[in-house]
Parts: sequence; structure tokens; C-alpha cells
Amino acid sequence: MATAPGAMKVFASLPKSWRVTATRASFDKLIYQMVFPYLGIYLVGLGATGTTLGLANGFGMALSALYGLLGASLLRRSGTRLVYLRGLGIVALAYLMLGLSGGWIMGMIGVMAWWLGSAESGLCCNVVCGFSLENKMRATAMGSCESVAQGTMSFLGPAIGAGVIGLLGGMSIASLRPLFFIAFAGEIGVILFVKRSLGECGILAAKGPLIFANPFRVLKGKKHLGKFVAVACLTNLPTGMVLPFTQLFASEAKSASPYVLGAMVTGSALVSLLVGLPLGRLADRIGRKKILYALAPIFLASNLILVLGSNPFTLIFSGVLLGVYPVTMVIGAAMAFEQVPSGEMGDWMALLRFFKMAMGAVLTILAGLIWDYLGGAWVFLLSAFIDIAIRLPLLATMPETLSIKKDAAGR
Repeated sequence: MATAPGAMKVFASLPKSWRVTATRASFDKLIYQMVFPYLGIYLVGLGATGTTLGLANGFGMALSALYGLLGASLLRRSGTRLVYLRGLGIVALAYLMLGLSGGWIMGMIGVMAWWLGSAESGLCCNVVCGFSLENKMRATAMGSCESVAQGTMSFLGPAIGAGVIGLLGGMSIASLRPLFFIAFAGEIGVILFVKRSLGECGILAAKGPLIFANPFRVLKGKKHLGKFVAVACLTNLPTGMVLPFTQLFASEAKSASPYVLGAMVTGSALVSLLVGLPLGRLADRIGRKKILYALAPIFLASNLILVLGSNPFTLIFSGVLLGVYPVTMVIGAAMAFEQVPSGEMGDWMALLRFFKMAMGAVLTILAGLIWDYLGGAWVFLLSAFIDIAIRLPLLATMPETLSIKKDAAGR
């Protein structure tokens, strides 16, 4: 297990632009994890159903997918820094809309705005990360971000959320609403930090008119990229299909209290905090795929325990096991960065986001329909089946990327 001082030493040794975007991601995670355990409950309290919740997340992911087709061109026109700040501004607006929502329609618009803002700021974060890090330190650096930075904030966020709700009188719309105003204020602080600390980096702004280039050109003559797109889409699937429904399922089907919900998310964050850096280092030594194989059964167990569990301790244990999913995402992202040379990073990241969000949108809407017409348990069981039957066999056909060296064409 890595010590915090050791992880901070790794963090401090990395390029400034990476440290700024990692710090931004950490505070963004603090804000998100403060509201995430209660978002589904809040929207249902405003009148949403499982289907409308799925539609909001699905349409939001569809917006993210469409943005993926335009993102690289916007980066080339305006530069990474300006687009980054604009995306963070949309995220802040989304939290404000959620706080002001008087009914589920405005709440759903807020959810979709969050997806759009996260798509824009997330693409910029990926580009800065991709340009800043070398392969030999990539998973270690990203593990440091996940464990020490984002992991610590993920641990604090749910505790803050549960404390605020407890002080305001328990699980009600009136008690949940202030969380979104706090999130809005926090996101404004994040914007000011990035504006002050991040210089021009990644893709720089180009003079001249805005020209929308075809991001699909990055796939030409590179069959392995198409296969990786499928793996990445399925790895990302729980973001829209599982996570939006986890806390709602625990609350409605298992009668979990606000403190149990907070403990589930806190336990998940604690696991990410403890294992993110050491697993990142291990992935830099033995390869990405071996770690991904090792983490898959743990995530599957989390889904099954959530469905079959019948008391608060099993629910919290399910949340603890769910903590390996962010680490899976980090190591999968390290593989993604290593598929193409830096000159194609913007197009590749934008295209990858398009496919991930497009598939996620369809499956998220499907999850909402399953929730209403078959029952919530089937959402988690379907996700587990897709992972076992499709994602893991596809991953087995992919080459290990740790030691890949690419020429200018990316071959």
C-alpha cells in the first residue's frame, strides 16, 4: 500500500499543467460526490420516474456524444484553456439549475447540462493529461490522481453531504436542495482556480475561421482502434447504466438510510484512495490488461451483493467493492492514451468520447425502462452479463499497450 507522503511526492514531481488539471478533477469529484448519493432520490422527489431518470441521463450522454464529434475542432479553434473554462461554467450552471428546480423537468435539464459541461471539461482534462505524461509514468500518475487527490475528495464529499442533510432534518427535498447551491459555489471556485493556474497547454488556439474536421479520420488504416473503441465503451457502461441507479436502488429496494448511502459512497472512495496509486504502479510494471482482469470480478461482486444483500452491512460492502471501478477507468484511460501519437490525441479523445457516450445513452435509456417495467435488480444483472459475455472476451483480443512505441503516423 502506498503512503500518502509517497503519493504526494509522485504528484509534486509531475508537470504543472498535469498537477493543475488533477487538482481541478479532485475538487470537482468532491463536489460531485457530495450530491451524487442523493441525486436520484432528489429527482424522484421532484416527480421523476425510473424511465425519465434514464432518459435524462441518456439524452445527456447523447449530447456528450455529439460534442465528441465537434470537440477536437473547437479545441483547435479556441485552445484547450478557453474550452476548459467554458465547460466548467456549464457544470456550474447545471448545479444551479438543479438547486432552483421546482419540478422534475427543470431537474432533468440540469442533469443534461451537467453531462454537456462534463464532456467539454473532461475532454480538455484528457488532452492536458495526454500531452503531459509519458507512457512509463502514465498509470502511476493517473493512479496518484485517483487515489490521493480524487480519492481523498471522494471520501470527504459524501460525509459533507450526509452531514448537511442531517443538520437540515433528514431525507427531504428541502434538505437536499441546499447541496446543489453549495455545489454551484464550489464549482465557481474551481473555475477561478483553473483560470488563475492553468496556462496555455495541450492544443493551442489557431488563427482563422472555425473549420470542423472529421475526427473519424483517426481510425483510417488502424483496425485496432475500432476494437479498442468497443472495449472502452463497455468499460464506461456503468457510468450511465449502474451508478445513477445504485443509490436509488439501495434507498427504495433496501430501505437504506442517508447515512448508509453516504457510507456506501465513502467506502467506495476509501478503496480508490488506498489502491489507486499502487495498482497504477503495478500496471506500469506488469501491464494494463492483467490489472483489468483482476479488478473485473470485484466489480461484478459489487453488483450481485447489492441485489442480493438484505442489511446495511452488505450494502456498505457492496459500495466498498464498487471502489475498484474508478481504478478500472483510470487504467483503461491509460490504455486509450497509448493508442495514438500526441499529434492525434485531440481527435482520438473526442472520437472516443463520442462512441462511449452514444452507446452509454442507449443503454442508460434502456436501464430506465428496465427499472420501471422489470425491476431495478435487472439493471445490475444486465450490466454484469454484458461485462462477462462481451467486454472481457473483447479485452482478451487487445494487445498490451505498456511498451508501445509509435511513429509519427501512429503505427
